Amino acid sequence: MLEMTSCTNENIILSTLSIFPFGPFVKPIFLNEPVRVYFPKLNRNLIGTDNRKRVVIYQWTNLIKGEIYIGSASTGSTRLLSYFNPNVLLRNLPIYNSLKKYGQNNFCLAILEDLGPLQQLSKKFILEREQYYLDILFTKYLDRKLNLSPTAGSTLGFKHNTIFKLNRKANLNPMFGKTYSSEFLSMQKRDKKGR
Repeated sequence: MLEMTSCTNENIILSTLSIFPFGPFVKPIFLNEPVRVYFPKLNRNLIGTDNRKRVVIYQWTNLIKGEIYIGSASTGSTRLLSYFNPNVLLRNLPIYNSLKKYGQNNFCLAILEDLGPLQQLSKKFILEREQYYLDILFTKYLDRKLNLSPTAGSTLGFKHNTIFKLNRKANLNPMFGKTYSSEFLSMQKRDKKGR
């Protein structure tokens, strides 16, 4: 049975609260004039269709804390829609932890650059364009970064915290003191064909 409701300001506010349960409180800062902007819970299908077979440089912005994540994708729709996959969100990285904590509905997704189809572009060029935005993020907005590394396509520049370093030394390392047979070592040196 359908129930009719009138469209009042109270109904609009309640529907907006269901889309943005915690906010948004922060106006997003874009590192470039975006080509396209999405609010993921509202535009999930559009994200997939607009970016299908496109190379994109993108920016996630947390609308509650103002934090920014920069990334690039050679197949835009596949990469961008992976942020909705629960298995991907299990990874222990700041962007995934933030998405789990606040939910996609409290994020804004901006396509900073649409570089076109992959056939015309090299990986080097894509990473150079991503690096351009990472340089801006790591110089002007260091307190807002969700990226771990200041280098595009690499973990170069990422520093582990001291607790991690201490846990990997000496007898706390799971490989500490293990000895291997010569047969095991020779198997490690073989190629996939068994030679």
